[in-house]
Amino acid sequence: MRRVVITSLLCGVFSLAIGPFAGAVHAAGFAGVFDAGWSTAYYPQDSITHMHQRLHALGMDEVVLQYAAVEATHLYYPSQLDFLQNTQYKNNELFPKSIEAAKATGTRVWLGLYYNGDNWYTPPTAEQLDTLSARNLKVLEEIYALYGSETVVAGVYIPQEIARYYWDGLRDDATPEMLTKHFLKPVTEAAQAKGWKVMAAPFYNQNLESPAKLQSFFEKLFAAGFKPDVIAVQDGVGASDAGKHHAETSNVAQYERAVASACNQYEIEFWVDMELFRTDDSHALADSARISAQLDSAYAAGALKVIGYDLAVLGNAGLDSLEKWKLESSVEPASPDSTTGIAIPRETRRDFNARDEKSQKRELFLNGRLQNSRSLNENSQYFKANGAKVKQN
Repeated sequence: MRRVVITSLLCGVFSLAIGPFAGAVHAAGFAGVFDAGWSTAYYPQDSITHMHQRLHALGMDEVVLQYAAVEATHLYYPSQLDFLQNTQYKNNELFPKSIEAAKATGTRVWLGLYYNGDNWYTPPTAEQLDTLSARNLKVLEEIYALYGSETVVAGVYIPQEIARYYWDGLRDDATPEMLTKHFLKPVTEAAQAKGWKVMAAPFYNQNLESPAKLQSFFEKLFAAGFKPDVIAVQDGVGASDAGKHHAETSNVAQYERAVASACNQYEIEFWVDMELFRTDDSHALADSARISAQLDSAYAAGALKVIGYDLAVLGNAGLDSLEKWKLESSVEPASPDSTTGIAIPRETRRDFNARDEKSQKRELFLNGRLQNSRSLNENSQYFKANGAKVKQN
């Protein structure tokens, strides 16, 4: 959802200065970063390679190129598909340049697929989902023909952002099962059949969710046949509408833990897509204290990796800040427990195993059913207008 918030950041934001690196440090537990291409699509090869060098030095080796194409506006690879030929901005070298940068520096890239926001928040009908799926499959075929042999390509990213609210009773036919059958499952299985992993980054809004509802929604998606390799849930800490934050650092781990629990049941890797930007309209990098709190929450909830959103927010100055801060989460990445299958932070696993079985079962029960402390008007309506909005009736 927060993607439209960042679209105003165009060329010139990420000014890459050639110079010595600050040295190899670990960037606060970050494993990578999203690159939506708003600025980097305009850069020459040496600037993109330099950026990947800096990311690699910070331990941020997962670079998620958010889009292959955005309907009518942006194209980030050299496509011959008819429906992409009238794209307004054909910055079609970002994919090949990023792949060359990854080969030179040791990073790896995830290739975004086709994005079309029309009707996505209505939400779309089964027929509209079929069209969206068909176009994604054509883009998948084309980028695989171009880059399928590149070992630095980790997989593909589905840029359509899933949110429970639109698929859980907003319209009778808008169900997790329909979304899976007509879009998520065919696209995911087609990519996996080619040997590529699949990542998705759903979003949520604490004003409209409880952890229990969120967990149940993902369980329904996965049970219906949506089996990506990675779910990187957006933590929502940077997003806000009408002064209401989508998530708070004080309880974001409850929501992340709910998604992690659903992922662990279906053996899907749980990552966190962490919002680096401030909640105001500046789109500036948040302060180190907030970022540290977000990292701790993500890893405490069981994240295997944390990736930041996004490169336009960071820019050259943001990477300087990460090098200077040298932040490290106080919680190490989780790994699945051998008996429960639920990811447990390493530093707490010994204490967890020391508790009696009854206490463990009670904790696992509560982890999946924690309720949001905020009240929500039952008549609230959620709609899309240049970003998600909440309207109280």
